[in-house]
Amino acid sequence: MRPLLAIALAIGMSLASAGAASAKNSKTFDYRFDAIWSTAVRLLRVDRNYKLTEKSRDDGYILFVFPGSGAVKRCPASLEIFKVTSPGGIIQRRVQLQIAHQPSYIEIALLDRLENKLRAERGEPPPPQRVKPKGKDKDKGGDDEDKGKNGKKGKPGKGKHKGAGQASVNGR
Repeated sequence: MRPLLAIALAIGMSLASAGAASAKNSKTFDYRFDAIWSTAVRLLRVDRNYKLTEKSRDDGYILFVFPGSGAVKRCPASLEIFKVTSPGGIIQRRVQLQIAHQPSYIEIALLDRLENKLRAERGEPPPPQRVKPKGKDKDKGGDDEDKGKNGKKGKPGKGKHKGAGQASVNGR
């Protein structure tokens, strides 16, 4: 009887820890990419004092180490920012956060801190951007946010290859 209980307990614990390790949470914001990016970097590095292991503004991600507790003291974590369009045609930014070996409420709390910091430092989000209808836009200038470092608007299909599931530079 006891061996069965031990096996059931071991299976239950392994399933519970697997769920926490693969959790991902996200939140959608109306702020522009630049505002979210700089605020997220300051939140993680300055306010929370987390070690940033890698970051790419062009690709919209930050890899960092979350100081876990218990058996796992150093949890790998990632924050990604990418552009999404709501069903109403409003352009927004989604921030997706994943912290290994931690329950999802930790990720939710950190996303809430990011939202509070954005509101405290940037105020209310700017008016929403709408997707421009194709073929009717005669303005070739575009959004400054879609321009590269040289100030020129990026061209779809040009540049380095992106793997499956990655947003393009202009897709932030």
